[in-house]
Amino acid sequence: MMSLRLFLGFDVFMVFVSSIIALTIGYYAGKGYKLTSEKLLLYLSLSFSLLGVSLLVDGLVSIYFYLSMFKGAQVSRIVFMAGNVITSIAEVAAFTLLAYTYVRYSFITASSSFLPILMFKNYNPLVEIVLIFLLSYITIQTSISYGWKRELNSLLVFTGFLFILLAHIFFLLTSIYMFCYILAHTLQLLGFIFLLVMLLRVNKG
Repeated sequence: MMSLRLFLGFDVFMVFVSSIIALTIGYYAGKGYKLTSEKLLLYLSLSFSLLGVSLLVDGLVSIYFYLSMFKGAQVSRIVFMAGNVITSIAEVAAFTLLAYTYVRYSFITASSSFLPILMFKNYNPLVEIVLIFLLSYITIQTSISYGWKRELNSLLVFTGFLFILLAHIFFLLTSIYMFCYILAHTLQLLGFIFLLVMLLRVNKG
């Protein structure tokens, strides 16, 4: 039971940390937009703010579910189903906005026992496939951007989205192998950190 609590604690911790970093990315991208009026930064701010809110909702629903489970209380299916739907829609909307940004701008020039419990989070395979498709496009565009302009900021953007893409691939594989869930959270967090570092460099510049 203790190992289960630790695992679920890891889940909630990673979701909230990722949410904070995503919201921070949104903040600094918005700050950069106010300084430069570059619409690409505006879209980046909107998408990661939306992503941060979706992760926050996911974290709050997770806490509700886990506390209800350990207390033996009845869990409202409507609550966590609504949370899953909100999270899925927000993630698709956020990465669709980013994909649209790349279509418009072409390049970024940025100066098992746990498994049944995990399944409640409802990592819908169809949603994950859509996210993987969108992130694949974004990652390809950022790699092309880095190829054209070999700067550290471009490398940070490419690496960040590559890690986020890998994270969603592993989220898709969670139902097959539980360790994929831990790896997915870790990769997503690292991806967010790379993007945050890039934006901090841009704002300092």
